[in-house]
Amino acid sequence: MRKFLIPAIILSAVSISAPAAAQNRGGWGNQGGGNIERQIDQLEQQIDRLRDRRLISGSEANRLERQAEQLDRLHDRYRRNGLTRNEQQDLMHRIQNLRQRVQAERHEGRYDRRDDRRDRR
Repeated sequence: MRKFLIPAIILSAVSISAPAAAQNRGGWGNQGGGNIERQIDQLEQQIDRLRDRRLISGSEANRLERQAEQLDRLHDRYRRNGLTRNEQQDLMHRIQNLRQRVQAERHEGRYDRRDDRRDRR
């Protein structure tokens, strides 16, 4: 009886842990490629909203969109063979830099419009 029970317990333990281990295979740690892709998409949507609300100019929006597209292409290139820790950190750093540029352009645009309103009075 023991000969059958112990291998059955070991087999069930292995079969439970294998799917959990396979989930992290797509990217580094728990922050795989989906998180980066989602952040890039959110930045692109934010740029579109800022342009639509005229909080940034069309040329500023185009420049920021090109940078977001470059990030997306770089992410695709890195992702082909799976993201390494260094590649993920590089992408996260670049996303943060772009996020800061978007906020700076938004802040700058807000003050530019205030100046325009003062000139019209």
